[in-house]
Amino acid sequence: MIWAVVPAKLGNEAKVRLGTILPASDRTRLAQAMLTDVLRALVETDRFAGIAVVTRDDAARRLAAEQGALLVDEPQAGDLNAAVAAGIEACVTRGATAVLVAMADLPLLAAPEVARLLDHLPADGAAAAISFDGTGTNLLAIRPPRALPTSFGPDSLERHREAAAQRGLAFRAIPLPGAALDIDTPRDLERLVAADRIAPASLAMLREAGLVRVRDGAASP
Repeated sequence: MIWAVVPAKLGNEAKVRLGTILPASDRTRLAQAMLTDVLRALVETDRFAGIAVVTRDDAARRLAAEQGALLVDEPQAGDLNAAVAAGIEACVTRGATAVLVAMADLPLLAAPEVARLLDHLPADGAAAAISFDGTGTNLLAIRPPRALPTSFGPDSLERHREAAAQRGLAFRAIPLPGAALDIDTPRDLERLVAADRIAPASLAMLREAGLVRVRDGAASP
C-alpha cells in the first residue's frame, strides 16, 4: 500500500524567482504543466494505491482531479513540510504502509525512475532522489510513512540523512537524472530547455512560450 504525496502551489506564489525572465502568466502555466507531468509519471508508474495532492489552488485541484488524485487541503501555515505532513496523514488514514513524496516541479520526471526509487526503498527507512546540485531532495520515499519527519528546503538531503541516522533507519540516496532538476531559478530553466527529453505538458508550454522549438522532431533551445 504505497501512496504518493504531491504538495502543489500554482497561483501567484508559483516560481517567483523566475520573475526576471518570465511574466506571471507564463510562470503559472509552467507550474501547471510541471504538476501535470509529475502526476502523469506517478500514475504511469503503476505502483501506487493512490496519489494525494496537497493544495489550496483551484487549478491544482482541477489537474489533480483529472488524474483521479485525492485532494488534501493545504494547511493555512503554508509551510512545505506542513503540507507534506498533511498529505502523509491523509494517506495513512487510507491504509498506506509507505509513501513517496514528489515535488511538483520536476519536468524531466518519468515513471521508470519513480519505480527505481521505490525498488531502493528499505523495509524500514527512506530512499531519496538527489537534486541537481547534490544537496536537495526531489523525491523521498518513506516506510513506514511516519518513520521520518520531512525537512524539505535548502540542504534537505543531509537533514533527511541525519534524521534517519538518529532514528536507526536505513537511508539510501539515489542519483536519478530525470528527478534531479527542479525548476526554481533562471539557471534551472536554462538547463531545462537544453535537456534532451522534456515531459509532454512542460514541453508544450515551453514551445508555446517560444522557449524551445522543434527541429527534426526534437526539441531545441
